[in-house]
Amino acid sequence: MSWLRVWARAVIGPAVRRVSAAWVGCAIVGSQILGGNAMRPGDLTGLALAHAGVGGVMALTWMFVFLPTARVLVRQDGARYLRALPAPRLAPTVLAAVAIVGLQLPWIGLWIVGEGARGALIGLVGTLVIAGLAAIRTPALRPRAPQWRGATGALAGVHVRALRRRAGDALMRGIGLAALAGAAGGLFVRNNGLVGAEAGVLGSAVIAVMLVPAVVAPLLVLLESHRASAWVAATTGASELARTSSLAAIVVGLHLACTLIAVGATAAIIGADLATIAWLGGVAALVAIGSGLGCTRVLLGVGEATRIAARASIGALAVAAAAVLCLGLFDAPGALGLVAIGFAALLARSA
Repeated sequence: MSWLRVWARAVIGPAVRRVSAAWVGCAIVGSQILGGNAMRPGDLTGLALAHAGVGGVMALTWMFVFLPTARVLVRQDGARYLRALPAPRLAPTVLAAVAIVGLQLPWIGLWIVGEGARGALIGLVGTLVIAGLAAIRTPALRPRAPQWRGATGALAGVHVRALRRRAGDALMRGIGLAALAGAAGGLFVRNNGLVGAEAGVLGSAVIAVMLVPAVVAPLLVLLESHRASAWVAATTGASELARTSSLAAIVVGLHLACTLIAVGATAAIIGADLATIAWLGGVAALVAIGSGLGCTRVLLGVGEATRIAARASIGALAVAAAAVLCLGLFDAPGALGLVAIGFAALLARSA
């Protein structure tokens, strides 16, 4: 039992921490589209089975969201040192299997409530697929000498490498959460029968709020990278403008990438209405640029205080709320206003 307790702290504990962001994202989306007078679980699962686009988006979303957690449970790298000690053979495998199923409660519960026994079978098949993918180990990348030109490009390269080396699981979860955001936006647009500019405004507002859990973890990695590279910038003569510009470029790029995934998921749900998709893509892209600039300002203003993660998360939520406010007050032109506010905030910081 002592061995199993240590094993649980080394394997199940990190898995629970990794899946917490997915549960938060599911809670946000579920509170918006399920319950009350909104959709019922059976409506959503039935739509997924009847509409290939909806079903594909939902399946890929959960796979990307849960795969980092499944890796911890399937590979059990955190408990590798325990293998040198006398240990039970069957109990760790059983506990890992129970944890894989239990930590998928929002997904499996949705299918069981919506489809009964058939939903349980779908959840089981999906679990086996995720476990199989989690067991695959990708080869390590060979290190290469960087080819950077200019201070801004070099600092941007530092941030990109930080994301690649330390935020791999966070980026994978971000892909899933971004698709989840797009699915929520698409369901809002579809259920309200909106087209054109109205669909673009509502869908972009929903995506802006739902993307917060997707970008917070990578933003924290970028904040660490920005602080750690301060001495490099100081010793090489890089200006504060170069540091701010490089950070802003990567943060905006992160928001644009997540928004592109979300818009693709929305398009898969609402169908091939090109005018509506064009409005949604244009408005959402401007909102992503404005949100990226706003989040850059938040990161620069966090300072050396404690509770950095909480402050960054609250700041990202405040930026999303500002995006919703701008869109609600001024419709599509409000996205341009958000971009202007973001630029003004960064200029004020630089001044």
